[in-house]
Amino acid sequence: MTTTPESDSTPKPSAFAGRRQFIQLGLFTVGAAWLGTWLQSRLFPPTNTIQEAKPVSFPLAELPVGGTKAITYGGVSVLVLRTPESLRAFSLICTHLGCLVEWQKDKKEFYCPCHDGRFDEFGDVLAGPPPIPLEQYPVTVEGDTVTVGEA
Repeated sequence: MTTTPESDSTPKPSAFAGRRQFIQLGLFTVGAAWLGTWLQSRLFPPTNTIQEAKPVSFPLAELPVGGTKAITYGGVSVLVLRTPESLRAFSLICTHLGCLVEWQKDKKEFYCPCHDGRFDEFGDVLAGPPPIPLEQYPVTVEGDTVTVGEA
């Protein structure tokens, strides 16, 4: 016995019901994601990751002429250089992609090993992809105390 389409007793889902369920599922998913984000922000509030830049002081005797001193200023690695003429402080974060640069004393330059970026002793770009000079911080000397940053 053959069955005709009119006699088939199993109902077929309509295309409209499938689309409706798809849209409902999408709305439910977006709502659940929004609710999860909202709850996370209420239960675990974000902490401020940027540190306030407080001045850093140290004795001038710790930094001989021609020497360097590594410090942390405002959460950033900084290198203080002392030449016969001046004291300068530079961020050790490369201005290209944020890698850490290294001071090469023999060449008197900063070197970024990630992409072969080079900066001179004044923080200016010598070679490579960095678009701008290294960030420089103010340095003051009062008596025998060196202070990096503004008071």
